[in-house]
Amino acid sequence: MKKKALLIFTLIFWLVGACTFLSMKVEQEMIPQVTAVEPDRGVGWDKDPTLPADCIIEDENGQHVYSIYEGTGWEAGTRAAEVSGWFQMEDKIILSNSWGDFVQYSSKPLREGELLEVLRGGDKVEDRWLAVFPEGLELELNWDGAELPKGVSVEEWNQNAVQLHIDDDLAPFMQGRAKSRVPNLAGATVYSFNDMYQLLDNFTAFGLLLGILALVLVLWICSCVFSRKARRNRWALIVNLAIGLLLLVCVPLVLDSIDLPSSLLPRERITDFGAIAGAMDQFFGALKGFAPQAEAAGGLSAALPESEAGQAIIMAKNDVLVRPVLYAVLGALLGGVIALAEYVALWNANRPRLTKGRRYN
Repeated sequence: MKKKALLIFTLIFWLVGACTFLSMKVEQEMIPQVTAVEPDRGVGWDKDPTLPADCIIEDENGQHVYSIYEGTGWEAGTRAAEVSGWFQMEDKIILSNSWGDFVQYSSKPLREGELLEVLRGGDKVEDRWLAVFPEGLELELNWDGAELPKGVSVEEWNQNAVQLHIDDDLAPFMQGRAKSRVPNLAGATVYSFNDMYQLLDNFTAFGLLLGILALVLVLWICSCVFSRKARRNRWALIVNLAIGLLLLVCVPLVLDSIDLPSSLLPRERITDFGAIAGAMDQFFGALKGFAPQAEAAGGLSAALPESEAGQAIIMAKNDVLVRPVLYAVLGALLGGVIALAEYVALWNANRPRLTKGRRYN
């Protein structure tokens, strides 16, 4: 009974330690990144303060305007507070009476009281945007002849989506900022190629975490078997315990290599894998929609877009998508190999030995 309790406690200790590291990483990754703007009070102090109209953040619950404040006590840190009593007039938001900074752009929809990371400035990077229109583009809109800001060009488009090349986008990507730069994208869901590549780059780390977990579980199950004769198999149990502790140390190292794009994360829970999978399906489905029809291609179509950038990111996705499953299987196989080696070593050490007896006349 004591052996079983010790084994269960060991597994619980390992899982609690791994989950602690994981929860710290999740809390860090889920913090939205925002840019701030101060209200414009005009010439005199008797004027109502105004904000740019792109401070309005839309989600499934409607339109919101958020101010930025510094919390205290249990709510310490930079946080968001929803503002009431505002109304929009043309390209301005009229506030009743407000001071301080307000959120202008956000990497994802916000919640009341949520921690924020306020960005000042940012690096300019080359990027591509994919705008997906759920209702389809207006038939009269010709993207080949559309007037676009400097540094923005069209690469591919159809009646449901448009792929744009951006010479100097500010990092990190924020959908509201993208729509403000290209007003024609209003109503669309805009994705960043850079952010999608960043998400795909993390699949290797996800696989390593699954591989570590599979390896630990296999070694724990084998330790349960070895514990039936704990005194005889004590060195194998010690080895498995040492490997488990080493793998626990590796968990924060693997987590440290994970860097998720905020624009593709769920609003509330990072475990909402359906939201992430849905974004990926919409992104890659829209890209494959650029593929020429089989008749136009003169045969069977490979369902790939014509642009090299679209083809490259689809192939990158196909390359990394199976890595988590593959690494989990390899982790389980490695655990099985270690357990088999320990079993063979124990059997060889404990097998009966033949000794030569003496003859007496």
